Amino acid sequence: MLPRGAYAPVPTPLDDRLEFDARALTTHLTWLSSQGLDGALVLGTNGEFPSLSLAERLAVAEAAAAAASGLRLMLGVGSCSLVEVTEMVRAAAALGFESVLCPPPFYFRAAPTAGLAAFFCEVLDRSNISVLLYHIPQVTGIAISEELLDAIDGHPRLAGVKDSSGSTDELVRLSRRFAERVYMVGTDRLVTACHSAGGAGSISAGASVAPALVSAVRRGETAQDRLDGVRGLLEAYGLGPSVKAILRACGLGEYATRPPLVSLEPSRALELWDQYCELVPPEHRPRTG
Repeated sequence: MLPRGAYAPVPTPLDDRLEFDARALTTHLTWLSSQGLDGALVLGTNGEFPSLSLAERLAVAEAAAAAASGLRLMLGVGSCSLVEVTEMVRAAAALGFESVLCPPPFYFRAAPTAGLAAFFCEVLDRSNISVLLYHIPQVTGIAISEELLDAIDGHPRLAGVKDSSGSTDELVRLSRRFAERVYMVGTDRLVTACHSAGGAGSISAGASVAPALVSAVRRGETAQDRLDGVRGLLEAYGLGPSVKAILRACGLGEYATRPPLVSLEPSRALELWDQYCELVPPEHRPRTG
């Protein structure tokens, strides 16, 4: 089944010992489902997957599946090790995930297109579920280029792309390229533009803390500018740290962060919470029950 609708790229909750907190993840996923969200991306960029060992990532995937939240689940399988990527792909299928999201091998920025194509073809060949490519060149340093797509296009398990470039030009290019498959935008500010271009949906940070708003924008029931306000707030305080700070303030868990990333300072977190509460009504804020 191909992913569609509004997805949240959920953060990986860590406790005060910097160990994975499965209870917090279950609580968050259950709440997202109650707010009308369609799905969740586990172990994406906001899930801080490079900070986790393979064993930890497998444990996070297992916990997300066991949560039985009712959300459609996508698993991030990013790694520079092809062995690790294919192990995560195998686990995703075994655990009941509907799709996987695979970025390019980000350490090897000078790899030729032929090598990148061989990497992705190996992943596609070994997958029993849909594979989306992850286009986030500002992080990976490697674009999902037309040359690369020409080399791997036509594979039956190449389902589409998640575009987190934040560029309207890239939205046009990739939504056209995947018009018959799946284009999902990774930026809250472009949710309306994505759907206007015929895209399948969004996987955006705002959905982790304001899922009802993202779902409403997807349905055309709420103006995009309200979602832009939430996104602007998150960006002002740092996208990853701000999402974790909001979930911590709501009592979902400690939501600590491993170095080299850092959590917001307490005073900054309090400022963020006050402004967030002005934008998001109580009934649409994360809750533990």
